[in-house]
Amino acid sequence: MILEALALVFAAQTQPLNADETRDFMKRLARYVEENHLKKDPQSEQKGMVYEYFDVKRKGQHDQWVQGEALDTMHDGAWFGAALVNASRATGDPYYKDLLTQSILPFYCKMLNHSDTLFHAKQDDVDAKGHRFGKEHQLQEGEKGFVPYWWDDGASVSLERRRSKKPQPEFSSTDRTIGKPNPNSALDGWSHGSSNHLAQDLGVLVQQAWLLVRESDPKLAAEVAEAAKNLQECRTRHGFPSIPACAAAAALTNGDKALMKRVPEPREFTFKNHYVPALAPPDASKTQAAPGFADDDEYEYYWGVARSNGELPRPLALKLVYDAFTHPMLFRYHSDPADVPPGVNRFDLHPFQFQGGKPTQYRSVKPIPTGSRFGPQNMIVCGWALQALKAYPGLWEERYVKQFAGDLRVGFAGPSEAVTLGDLTLRLSSRRNALIVSGSTKAEKSSVRIYSQADGKGTWADVTVQNGAASAVNDAGDALKLEAKIDGSTFEVALPYTVVKDQKPWANGIEHFRYSIAVGDARRNFYLASSEEQVKAALTRELGEGLRTWRTVLDEKGYIPTGDGAGWSQFSDAGGCAHLISAAAQWLLILEGKRDWDVHKVPRLE
Repeated sequence: MILEALALVFAAQTQPLNADETRDFMKRLARYVEENHLKKDPQSEQKGMVYEYFDVKRKGQHDQWVQGEALDTMHDGAWFGAALVNASRATGDPYYKDLLTQSILPFYCKMLNHSDTLFHAKQDDVDAKGHRFGKEHQLQEGEKGFVPYWWDDGASVSLERRRSKKPQPEFSSTDRTIGKPNPNSALDGWSHGSSNHLAQDLGVLVQQAWLLVRESDPKLAAEVAEAAKNLQECRTRHGFPSIPACAAAAALTNGDKALMKRVPEPREFTFKNHYVPALAPPDASKTQAAPGFADDDEYEYYWGVARSNGELPRPLALKLVYDAFTHPMLFRYHSDPADVPPGVNRFDLHPFQFQGGKPTQYRSVKPIPTGSRFGPQNMIVCGWALQALKAYPGLWEERYVKQFAGDLRVGFAGPSEAVTLGDLTLRLSSRRNALIVSGSTKAEKSSVRIYSQADGKGTWADVTVQNGAASAVNDAGDALKLEAKIDGSTFEVALPYTVVKDQKPWANGIEHFRYSIAVGDARRNFYLASSEEQVKAALTRELGEGLRTWRTVLDEKGYIPTGDGAGWSQFSDAGGCAHLISAAAQWLLILEGKRDWDVHKVPRLE
């Protein structure tokens, strides 16, 4: 397991990479993808394609490249192309731009601008029990802007058919091996499926690539602009004309002001993301999925900056900060016996859910595999978040200051100011896993009620101190676990949150959430949030030290594995490498005092 392999390393060394180490790490990753994932055969129609999975144990063999028939080889190449843009901007090294413009970009422009002649759906060889695509996904005859899930000439093997041993595709496709011996489950043909998800990845690629080449290579820039326009028109034909990442890319690259006005302006952030319903579910009986990617943050960043003429809008800045800071907490709640090394998170293909404010699976019982997608992607968002906090000082504190300054401010770095309720004087603070209530009383018995919402709403816990002991129950009458220190008339009670294994439900400690505390009829709302400096420190650790985490993985294994667990750890992951390159680019910009939204030089459309 990656976690166990890194535990000793991070017990001894937890410093962020410096600039030289970061540049070296980026180059190693890019060269590894170029040497092992990139299709270079000049006679192949797919020259310039980046395979998602490279089986390191089968290097040089017929099955070194493996593709899932409905997974995302084309996604990975798009993210790798975007990473090359980021690396070029951050380092100025011509290697990255050359690799992009000579291999990756021509391949994607070829598909987007000529899919009408490259692909057709007249022949569908899907297995009788296989999956046929609907309107979002299904290839339409004679359309430009369509990029299939997979396209190959026999150089890779099918992940699904290698396992099932079936001769026919499991998803709609044209398969040129039908009627011929195919003992190795080689892929020769093309998928009839694409998706809005893939389209957004492509939108990021063409938008950022166009910004890089628009002045240095007008001919290539015109091809990229055509590709962006075709992508937007393709999604419109499939019933989705207003996907912001696609529309923004087409509008920006083609100077289309009217289309850009259809891209929404970043809206006010309401402090709701995957983290919040996982810990405070609207329906405790239903499961809440934890994120497996940070795709949405990346999409919104890129189209938001394009829509805002090269600026990072304040609401989007706050969303990036909140997501980057809070999303990694969910996997850490799962990892109850020990902390998680920075930059590490779940394997995207393994389910990870919460129910009733708790993970459905704890590491102490059964670990969830780690992977190289979400952790590195979130590191990119950490980079933007750190730049945003520097650009907007006080951004993290703004909601409390402007809307809820009358609430008692409770944080994660020591007790709050004193608050007197009834005959008790109390101070509150929080750990990540428990609320701390301290106070003094002269009464033989004192009780405090803590509500999960402001104004005495939601579920609650009653904490009672009596005869030198403390106890707690929730609103259902269940006894709650707690730890107490009592010395005469003073006490300190640590009440674990619901998220802790074996704790009964009452509340969770959520960033920028409001609660209330009451003694008898006296009640006070309190506002829970880390300090802005704590947020910066956490983001810096996740990104800067996360790069060291993954460099350690590369040093130890020689590649970036897709994920832990049987059948996945032997695959080098092109997408993981791409996200790490982009994360490293953000770290370099931070070290040099630069901002990502400035270095790409987005032109104004209005």
